[in-house]
Amino acid sequence: MDRAEKYVLRKPAQISYTSTNFLELTATNGVKFAMADAGRYFNAVENKEAEFDAERFLTEASSLFQSEDIMREVGWRIAVLRELSAQPDFKDVSEGLRDRLTQIFSQGGEEQEILGKLQALTEVKRADGGMIDLRRLMKGEKRILSEKEYRSALGKKLHNTEFLMLNLMVYFPESHVVLNELTKTTQQLTEKVKGSSISTRDIRKEEEDLRDSPAFEAYEEFKTRFLRDWLGQFSSLTEEQIKGLSAEEIQEKVQEHQRHQLTQLLRTQVVLSNTDMSDRLGMHDTLEGNFSEEEFWQGANVFVRKAFRQLILAVIQSFGMSKGMRYAFFQIKDNDEHCLLLGLGVKELPESEGAPLELVPYIKPFTRKAGFLLEIRKRELAEPDQYYHELRHYVLPFLFAFDQIPNFTVHPDLIAFFTSSY
Repeated sequence: MDRAEKYVLRKPAQISYTSTNFLELTATNGVKFAMADAGRYFNAVENKEAEFDAERFLTEASSLFQSEDIMREVGWRIAVLRELSAQPDFKDVSEGLRDRLTQIFSQGGEEQEILGKLQALTEVKRADGGMIDLRRLMKGEKRILSEKEYRSALGKKLHNTEFLMLNLMVYFPESHVVLNELTKTTQQLTEKVKGSSISTRDIRKEEEDLRDSPAFEAYEEFKTRFLRDWLGQFSSLTEEQIKGLSAEEIQEKVQEHQRHQLTQLLRTQVVLSNTDMSDRLGMHDTLEGNFSEEEFWQGANVFVRKAFRQLILAVIQSFGMSKGMRYAFFQIKDNDEHCLLLGLGVKELPESEGAPLELVPYIKPFTRKAGFLLEIRKRELAEPDQYYHELRHYVLPFLFAFDQIPNFTVHPDLIAFFTSSY
Protein backbone atom coordinates (compact mmCIF):
# COMPACT_ATOMS: atom_id res chain seq x y z
CA MET A 1 0.00 0.00 0.00
CA ASP A 2 2.02 2.97 -1.25
CA ARG A 3 1.34 6.55 -0.23
CA ALA A 4 0.75 7.50 -3.85
CA GLU A 5 -2.15 5.02 -4.10
CA LYS A 6 -5.30 6.83 -2.93
CA TYR A 7 -8.82 5.56 -3.38
CA VAL A 8 -8.99 7.36 -6.71
CA LEU A 9 -7.82 4.83 -9.28
CA ARG A 10 -5.55 6.21 -11.97
CA LYS A 11 -5.90 5.11 -15.55
CA PRO A 12 -3.41 2.66 -17.06
CA ALA A 13 -2.34 5.49 -19.38
CA GLN A 14 -0.33 6.87 -16.49
CA ILE A 15 1.64 3.65 -16.11
CA SER A 16 4.87 3.81 -18.07
CA TYR A 17 6.06 0.62 -19.69
CA THR A 18 9.30 0.09 -21.56
CA SER A 19 10.90 -3.14 -22.58
CA THR A 20 14.29 -1.82 -23.64
CA ASN A 21 15.97 -2.35 -20.29
CA PHE A 22 15.10 -5.99 -19.78
CA LEU A 23 14.80 -7.49 -23.24
CA GLU A 24 17.57 -10.00 -23.77
CA LEU A 25 18.84 -11.61 -26.94
CA THR A 26 17.11 -14.87 -26.09
CA ALA A 27 15.71 -15.40 -29.57
CA THR A 28 16.44 -14.22 -33.08
CA ASN A 29 14.07 -12.29 -35.31
CA GLY A 30 11.66 -14.57 -37.11
CA VAL A 31 12.08 -17.42 -34.63
CA LYS A 32 8.95 -19.52 -34.44
CA PHE A 33 7.06 -19.62 -31.19
CA ALA A 34 6.50 -23.33 -31.61
CA MET A 35 10.08 -24.15 -30.58
CA ALA A 36 10.63 -26.87 -27.87
CA ASP A 37 9.67 -25.19 -24.48
CA ALA A 38 8.50 -21.90 -25.97
CA GLY A 39 4.75 -22.20 -25.57
CA ARG A 40 4.72 -24.49 -22.56
CA TYR A 41 3.70 -21.85 -20.02
CA PHE A 42 1.04 -20.28 -22.24
CA ASN A 43 -0.40 -23.69 -23.13
CA ALA A 44 -0.51 -24.62 -19.44
CA VAL A 45 -2.42 -21.42 -18.63
CA GLU A 46 -4.85 -21.95 -21.50
CA ASN A 47 -5.50 -25.53 -20.37
CA LYS A 48 -6.00 -24.37 -16.75
CA GLU A 49 -2.91 -26.31 -15.67
CA ALA A 50 -1.18 -23.16 -14.41
CA GLU A 51 -2.30 -19.84 -12.98
CA PHE A 52 -2.11 -16.66 -15.06
CA ASP A 53 0.60 -14.45 -13.56
CA ALA A 54 1.18 -11.02 -15.11
CA GLU A 55 4.89 -10.82 -14.30
CA ARG A 56 5.50 -14.37 -15.51
CA PHE A 57 3.53 -13.61 -18.68
CA LEU A 58 5.70 -10.57 -19.44
CA THR A 59 8.88 -12.50 -18.68
CA GLU A 60 7.98 -15.45 -20.90
CA ALA A 61 6.99 -13.11 -23.74
CA SER A 62 10.21 -11.11 -23.46
CA SER A 63 12.29 -14.29 -23.52
CA LEU A 64 10.78 -15.25 -26.88
CA PHE A 65 10.93 -11.98 -28.80
CA GLN A 66 13.39 -9.11 -28.83
CA SER A 67 10.72 -6.94 -30.42
CA GLU A 68 9.99 -3.74 -28.50
CA ASP A 69 6.77 -3.43 -30.54
CA ILE A 70 5.48 -6.73 -29.16
CA MET A 71 6.45 -5.90 -25.59
CA ARG A 72 4.82 -2.47 -25.84
CA GLU A 73 1.57 -4.01 -27.11
CA VAL A 74 1.65 -6.70 -24.40
CA GLY A 75 2.65 -4.20 -21.73
CA TRP A 76 -0.22 -1.75 -21.92
CA ARG A 77 -2.77 -4.57 -22.08
CA ILE A 78 -1.24 -6.19 -18.99
CA ALA A 79 -1.46 -2.78 -17.30
CA VAL A 80 -5.16 -2.62 -18.17
CA LEU A 81 -5.62 -6.19 -16.93
CA ARG A 82 -4.03 -5.36 -13.57
CA GLU A 83 -6.40 -2.43 -13.09
CA LEU A 84 -9.48 -4.40 -14.12
CA SER A 85 -8.59 -7.34 -11.85
CA ALA A 86 -9.00 -5.09 -8.80
CA GLN A 87 -12.54 -4.12 -9.82
CA PRO A 88 -15.25 -6.74 -9.15
CA ASP A 89 -17.64 -5.11 -11.63
CA PHE A 90 -15.19 -5.80 -14.45
CA LYS A 91 -14.39 -9.43 -13.62
CA ASP A 92 -15.83 -10.66 -16.94
CA VAL A 93 -13.71 -8.14 -18.88
CA SER A 94 -10.47 -9.02 -17.07
CA GLU A 95 -11.08 -12.75 -17.60
CA GLY A 96 -11.84 -12.18 -21.28
CA LEU A 97 -8.68 -10.11 -21.79
CA ARG A 98 -6.57 -12.67 -19.94
CA ASP A 99 -7.93 -15.50 -22.11
CA ARG A 100 -7.40 -13.58 -25.36
CA LEU A 101 -3.80 -12.73 -24.49
CA THR A 102 -3.09 -16.33 -23.56
CA GLN A 103 -4.58 -17.64 -26.79
CA ILE A 104 -2.46 -15.33 -28.92
CA PHE A 105 0.77 -16.68 -27.45
CA SER A 106 -0.28 -20.32 -27.05
CA GLN A 107 -1.30 -20.56 -30.72
CA GLY A 108 2.15 -19.36 -31.78
CA GLY A 109 3.41 -17.90 -35.04
CA GLU A 110 6.02 -15.62 -36.54
CA GLU A 111 6.90 -12.37 -34.80
CA GLN A 112 4.87 -10.21 -37.20
CA GLU A 113 1.88 -12.55 -36.87
CA ILE A 114 1.92 -12.26 -33.08
CA LEU A 115 2.24 -8.48 -33.35
CA GLY A 116 -0.71 -8.29 -35.70
CA LYS A 117 -2.92 -10.30 -33.37
CA LEU A 118 -1.97 -8.10 -30.43
CA GLN A 119 -2.70 -4.92 -32.34
CA ALA A 120 -6.11 -6.32 -33.31
CA LEU A 121 -6.95 -7.00 -29.64
CA THR A 122 -8.75 -3.73 -28.90
CA GLU A 123 -12.13 -4.97 -27.63
CA VAL A 124 -13.35 -7.61 -25.18
CA LYS A 125 -16.91 -8.96 -25.01
CA ARG A 126 -18.75 -8.65 -21.71
CA ALA A 127 -20.94 -11.34 -20.18
CA ASP A 128 -24.04 -9.44 -21.30
CA GLY A 129 -22.82 -9.40 -24.91
CA GLY A 130 -21.66 -5.79 -24.91
CA MET A 131 -18.15 -4.83 -26.01
CA ILE A 132 -15.55 -2.92 -23.96
CA ASP A 133 -13.01 -0.89 -25.91
CA LEU A 134 -9.68 -1.41 -24.14
CA ARG A 135 -8.31 1.79 -25.66
CA ARG A 136 -10.90 3.84 -23.79
CA LEU A 137 -9.39 2.61 -20.53
CA MET A 138 -6.13 4.29 -21.53
CA LYS A 139 -7.70 7.72 -21.82
CA GLY A 140 -9.06 10.29 -19.42
CA GLU A 141 -7.72 11.65 -16.18
CA LYS A 142 -9.22 9.60 -13.34
CA ARG A 143 -12.04 7.21 -12.62
CA ILE A 144 -13.69 7.27 -9.21
CA LEU A 145 -14.16 3.82 -7.71
CA SER A 146 -17.56 2.70 -6.52
CA GLU A 147 -17.80 1.92 -2.78
CA LYS A 148 -17.64 -1.81 -3.51
CA GLU A 149 -14.59 -1.42 -5.76
CA TYR A 150 -12.86 0.84 -3.23
CA ARG A 151 -13.34 -1.61 -0.36
CA SER A 152 -12.08 -4.50 -2.51
CA ALA A 153 -8.99 -2.58 -3.67
CA LEU A 154 -8.19 -1.33 -0.15
CA GLY A 155 -8.53 -4.84 1.28
CA LYS A 156 -5.95 -6.15 -1.19
CA LYS A 157 -3.55 -3.27 -0.45
CA LEU A 158 -3.81 -3.87 3.29
CA HIS A 159 -3.16 -7.59 2.81
CA ASN A 160 -0.08 -6.92 0.66
CA THR A 161 1.19 -4.32 3.14
CA GLU A 162 1.00 -6.81 6.02
CA PHE A 163 3.00 -9.34 3.99
CA LEU A 164 5.66 -6.75 3.25
CA MET A 165 5.86 -5.58 6.87
CA LEU A 166 6.53 -9.15 8.00
CA ASN A 167 9.36 -9.41 5.48
CA LEU A 168 10.81 -6.06 6.54
CA MET A 169 10.88 -7.18 10.18
CA VAL A 170 13.05 -10.11 9.10
CA TYR A 171 15.71 -7.88 7.58
CA PHE A 172 15.47 -4.96 10.03
CA PRO A 173 15.00 -6.22 13.63
CA GLU A 174 14.91 -2.61 14.83
CA SER A 175 11.66 -2.15 12.88
CA HIS A 176 9.80 -4.80 14.83
CA VAL A 177 8.16 -2.59 17.49
CA VAL A 178 6.81 0.10 15.18
CA LEU A 179 5.77 -2.29 12.38
CA ASN A 180 4.13 -4.69 14.81
CA GLU A 181 1.94 -1.81 16.03
CA LEU A 182 1.21 -0.78 12.45
CA THR A 183 0.21 -4.38 11.66
CA LYS A 184 -2.39 -4.26 14.43
CA THR A 185 -3.79 -1.06 12.93
CA THR A 186 -3.98 -2.48 9.40
CA GLN A 187 -5.67 -5.65 10.70
CA GLN A 188 -8.29 -3.57 12.49
CA LEU A 189 -8.93 -1.59 9.33
CA THR A 190 -9.17 -4.81 7.33
CA GLU A 191 -11.96 -6.05 9.61
CA LYS A 192 -13.84 -2.77 9.15
CA VAL A 193 -13.46 -3.03 5.37
CA LYS A 194 -15.00 -6.50 5.43
CA GLY A 195 -17.92 -5.45 7.62
CA SER A 196 -20.88 -3.21 6.89
CA SER A 197 -21.27 -1.36 10.18
CA ILE A 198 -18.75 1.37 9.21
CA SER A 199 -19.48 3.68 6.30
CA THR A 200 -17.09 3.85 3.35
CA ARG A 201 -16.60 7.55 4.07
CA ASP A 202 -15.33 6.75 7.59
CA ILE A 203 -13.08 4.01 6.22
CA ARG A 204 -11.55 6.47 3.75
CA LYS A 205 -10.86 8.85 6.64
CA GLU A 206 -9.17 6.06 8.62
CA GLU A 207 -7.08 5.13 5.57
CA GLU A 208 -5.90 8.73 5.20
CA ASP A 209 -5.12 8.93 8.94
CA LEU A 210 -3.16 5.69 8.63
CA ARG A 211 -1.09 7.02 5.73
CA ASP A 212 -0.35 10.23 7.64
CA SER A 213 0.72 8.43 10.83
CA PRO A 214 4.36 8.32 12.03
CA ALA A 215 4.21 4.51 11.96
CA PHE A 216 3.33 4.49 8.26
CA GLU A 217 6.10 7.02 7.57
CA ALA A 218 8.51 4.63 9.31
CA TYR A 219 7.18 1.73 7.24
CA GLU A 220 7.83 3.61 4.00
CA GLU A 221 11.35 4.50 5.15
CA PHE A 222 12.15 0.84 5.94
CA LYS A 223 10.65 -0.24 2.62
CA THR A 224 12.72 2.30 0.67
CA ARG A 225 15.82 1.30 2.63
CA PHE A 226 15.26 -2.36 1.80
CA LEU A 227 14.76 -1.61 -1.90
CA ARG A 228 17.88 0.56 -2.01
CA ASP A 229 19.88 -2.26 -0.44
CA TRP A 230 18.33 -4.69 -2.93
CA LEU A 231 19.36 -2.55 -5.91
CA GLY A 232 22.85 -2.18 -4.48
CA GLN A 233 23.21 -5.95 -4.29
CA PHE A 234 21.60 -7.09 -7.53
CA SER A 235 21.69 -4.26 -10.06
CA SER A 236 24.58 -2.60 -11.87
CA LEU A 237 23.65 0.83 -10.49
CA THR A 238 26.28 2.64 -8.46
CA GLU A 239 25.69 3.82 -4.90
CA GLU A 240 25.51 7.41 -6.10
CA GLN A 241 22.96 6.55 -8.78
CA ILE A 242 20.77 4.75 -6.25
CA LYS A 243 20.94 7.68 -3.82
CA GLY A 244 19.59 9.98 -6.51
CA LEU A 245 16.45 7.91 -7.12
CA SER A 246 13.05 8.77 -5.66
CA ALA A 247 10.99 6.12 -3.83
CA GLU A 248 8.84 5.63 -6.96
CA GLU A 249 11.90 5.34 -9.22
CA ILE A 250 13.48 2.80 -6.86
CA GLN A 251 10.39 0.61 -7.02
CA GLU A 252 10.31 0.83 -10.82
CA LYS A 253 14.00 -0.11 -11.04
CA VAL A 254 13.49 -3.09 -8.72
CA GLN A 255 10.53 -4.38 -10.76
CA GLU A 256 12.49 -3.87 -13.97
CA HIS A 257 15.49 -5.79 -12.65
CA GLN A 258 13.32 -8.58 -11.26
CA ARG A 259 11.87 -9.09 -14.74
CA HIS A 260 15.42 -9.19 -16.05
CA GLN A 261 16.39 -11.87 -13.53
CA LEU A 262 13.30 -13.91 -14.36
CA THR A 263 14.31 -13.71 -18.01
CA GLN A 264 17.78 -14.94 -17.08
CA LEU A 265 16.22 -17.77 -15.07
CA LEU A 266 14.29 -18.91 -18.14
CA ARG A 267 17.61 -19.56 -19.85
CA THR A 268 18.56 -22.11 -17.17
CA GLN A 269 17.21 -25.61 -16.63
CA VAL A 270 14.90 -24.58 -13.77
CA VAL A 271 11.67 -22.59 -13.67
CA LEU A 272 9.94 -20.59 -10.96
CA SER A 273 6.68 -22.31 -9.99
CA ASN A 274 3.46 -20.53 -9.01
CA THR A 275 2.43 -23.38 -6.71
CA ASP A 276 1.13 -22.04 -3.38
CA MET A 277 3.48 -23.42 -0.72
CA SER A 278 2.17 -21.36 2.21
CA ASP A 279 1.05 -24.55 4.02
CA ARG A 280 4.49 -26.17 3.68
CA LEU A 281 6.74 -23.57 5.26
CA GLY A 282 7.98 -25.59 8.22
CA MET A 283 11.76 -25.81 8.24
CA HIS A 284 13.57 -28.83 6.85
CA ASP A 285 15.21 -31.05 9.46
CA THR A 286 18.65 -30.94 7.82
CA LEU A 287 18.96 -28.19 5.20
CA GLU A 288 18.40 -25.26 7.57
CA GLY A 289 20.65 -22.28 8.25
CA ASN A 290 21.43 -23.11 11.88
CA PHE A 291 23.18 -26.31 10.66
CA SER A 292 21.79 -28.49 13.46
CA GLU A 293 22.39 -31.77 11.59
CA GLU A 294 26.10 -31.99 12.38
CA GLU A 295 26.61 -35.30 10.59
CA PHE A 296 25.43 -33.87 7.27
CA TRP A 297 27.28 -30.54 7.65
CA GLN A 298 30.51 -32.16 8.82
CA GLY A 299 33.33 -30.67 6.76
CA ALA A 300 31.35 -27.56 5.81
CA ASN A 301 33.66 -24.66 6.57
CA VAL A 302 32.60 -21.13 7.49
CA PHE A 303 32.50 -20.11 3.81
CA VAL A 304 30.12 -22.95 2.92
CA ARG A 305 27.75 -22.11 5.75
CA LYS A 306 27.77 -18.40 5.03
CA ALA A 307 27.27 -19.02 1.29
CA PHE A 308 24.34 -21.36 2.00
CA ARG A 309 22.49 -18.72 4.01
CA GLN A 310 23.35 -15.88 1.61
CA LEU A 311 22.17 -17.79 -1.46
CA ILE A 312 18.78 -18.51 0.10
CA LEU A 313 18.32 -14.87 1.12
CA ALA A 314 19.33 -13.67 -2.36
CA VAL A 315 16.88 -16.03 -4.10
CA ILE A 316 13.99 -15.08 -1.81
CA GLN A 317 14.69 -11.38 -2.22
CA SER A 318 14.67 -11.69 -5.98
CA PHE A 319 11.91 -14.19 -6.66
CA GLY A 320 9.77 -14.28 -3.53
CA MET A 321 9.60 -10.86 -1.95
CA SER A 322 8.36 -9.27 -5.15
CA LYS A 323 5.19 -11.31 -4.55
CA GLY A 324 5.06 -10.57 -0.84
CA MET A 325 6.30 -14.05 0.13
CA ARG A 326 9.09 -15.41 2.33
CA TYR A 327 9.78 -18.26 -0.05
CA ALA A 328 10.43 -19.12 -3.69
CA PHE A 329 9.56 -22.50 -5.23
CA PHE A 330 11.31 -23.96 -8.27
CA GLN A 331 11.21 -27.10 -10.39
CA ILE A 332 13.37 -28.65 -13.10
CA LYS A 333 12.15 -27.38 -16.48
CA ASP A 334 11.68 -30.81 -18.03
CA ASN A 335 10.87 -32.73 -14.85
CA ASP A 336 8.18 -31.46 -12.49
CA GLU A 337 9.03 -34.31 -10.07
CA HIS A 338 12.22 -32.50 -9.07
CA CYS A 339 11.35 -29.44 -6.92
CA LEU A 340 13.06 -27.16 -4.41
CA LEU A 341 11.65 -24.67 -1.90
CA LEU A 342 13.88 -21.89 -0.52
CA GLY A 343 12.34 -20.10 2.42
CA LEU A 344 12.59 -18.33 5.76
CA GLY A 345 11.10 -20.24 8.69
CA VAL A 346 10.43 -19.46 12.35
CA LYS A 347 12.71 -21.59 14.53
CA GLU A 348 10.70 -20.87 17.67
CA LEU A 349 8.31 -18.23 18.92
CA PRO A 350 9.86 -15.47 21.10
CA GLU A 351 9.30 -15.77 24.85
CA SER A 352 8.26 -12.14 25.35
CA GLU A 353 5.59 -10.24 23.43
CA GLY A 354 7.04 -7.73 21.00
CA ALA A 355 10.38 -9.52 20.68
CA PRO A 356 11.61 -9.92 17.08
CA LEU A 357 11.06 -13.22 15.31
CA GLU A 358 14.15 -15.22 14.43
CA LEU A 359 13.67 -16.44 10.89
CA VAL A 360 16.12 -19.06 9.66
CA PRO A 361 16.96 -19.60 5.94
CA TYR A 362 16.31 -23.15 4.78
CA ILE A 363 16.00 -25.34 1.68
CA LYS A 364 13.34 -28.03 1.35
CA PRO A 365 13.49 -30.57 -1.52
CA PHE A 366 10.34 -32.19 -2.90
CA THR A 367 9.47 -34.91 -5.34
CA ARG A 368 6.09 -35.26 -7.05
CA LYS A 369 4.29 -38.60 -7.20
CA ALA A 370 0.85 -39.06 -8.77
CA GLY A 371 0.40 -35.31 -8.67
CA PHE A 372 1.22 -34.96 -4.96
CA LEU A 373 4.28 -33.13 -3.59
CA LEU A 374 6.31 -35.25 -1.17
CA GLU A 375 9.06 -33.76 0.98
CA ILE A 376 12.40 -35.58 1.15
CA ARG A 377 12.51 -36.29 4.88
CA LYS A 378 14.93 -38.00 7.21
CA ARG A 379 12.45 -40.35 8.87
CA GLU A 380 11.42 -41.90 5.53
CA LEU A 381 14.95 -43.00 4.61
CA ALA A 382 16.44 -45.20 7.30
CA GLU A 383 20.04 -45.12 6.11
CA PRO A 384 21.74 -41.73 6.69
CA ASP A 385 23.97 -42.13 3.62
CA GLN A 386 20.95 -42.73 1.41
CA TYR A 387 19.15 -39.75 2.93
CA TYR A 388 22.14 -37.42 2.46
CA HIS A 389 22.60 -38.63 -1.11
CA GLU A 390 18.97 -37.77 -1.87
CA LEU A 391 19.40 -34.26 -0.44
CA ARG A 392 22.44 -33.61 -2.62
CA HIS A 393 20.69 -35.11 -5.64
CA TYR A 394 17.79 -32.66 -5.34
CA VAL A 395 19.83 -29.55 -4.46
CA LEU A 396 22.73 -29.73 -6.91
CA PRO A 397 20.87 -28.99 -10.20
CA PHE A 398 19.45 -25.81 -8.68
CA LEU A 399 22.85 -24.66 -7.41
CA PHE A 400 24.26 -25.01 -10.93
CA ALA A 401 21.26 -23.13 -12.36
CA PHE A 402 21.50 -20.23 -9.90
CA ASP A 403 25.22 -20.02 -10.63
CA GLN A 404 24.37 -19.18 -14.27
CA ILE A 405 22.30 -16.13 -13.29
CA PRO A 406 24.18 -12.80 -13.21
CA ASN A 407 24.67 -11.54 -9.62
CA PHE A 408 23.89 -15.00 -8.27
CA THR A 409 27.35 -16.53 -8.40
CA VAL A 410 27.26 -19.49 -6.02
CA HIS A 411 30.35 -19.80 -3.83
CA PRO A 412 32.52 -22.62 -5.26
CA ASP A 413 33.00 -24.09 -1.77
CA LEU A 414 29.24 -24.56 -1.48
CA ILE A 415 29.07 -26.41 -4.80
CA ALA A 416 32.12 -28.46 -3.84
CA PHE A 417 30.50 -29.43 -0.53
CA PHE A 418 27.38 -30.75 -2.23
CA THR A 419 29.32 -32.60 -4.95
CA SER A 420 32.04 -34.06 -2.70
CA SER A 421 30.00 -37.01 -1.42
CA TYR A 422 27.52 -37.31 -4.27
